[in-house]
Amino acid sequence: MAKRRVKKKHAEPEPAPQPEPVSQDDQVRRIEKMPKEVGVLLVVAGIGGLLLPGPVGSPFLIVGGVILWPRAFRGVQAYVERRCPKFYHGSMRQVTRFIDDLERRYPLENCDRTAE
Repeated sequence: MAKRRVKKKHAEPEPAPQPEPVSQDDQVRRIEKMPKEVGVLLVVAGIGGLLLPGPVGSPFLIVGGVILWPRAFRGVQAYVERRCPKFYHGSMRQVTRFIDDLERRYPLENCDRTAE
């Protein structure tokens, strides 16, 4: 007699909660308040990305500059936003996802900032 296979019903995984939409100005302020170490990381990622074909590294390089030297790079950021708005908004989404992932993996609350 052959055994009948019973299909097990798997529970559907719950969808991840969607973050509330954040305005572009709030994203820029959040990026400017990031620690200088994150700025260095983004500049290094930007330099590495410039070696790849396409504009992969330039968003990271600009945002890293905004973190390290906000007054000078705010002008560059404004120029890119005016000149290439589609590129700017796509880049902001890419960098924001990267920073969100970085904060999720290494929360800033756990950093000991008193050692500086």
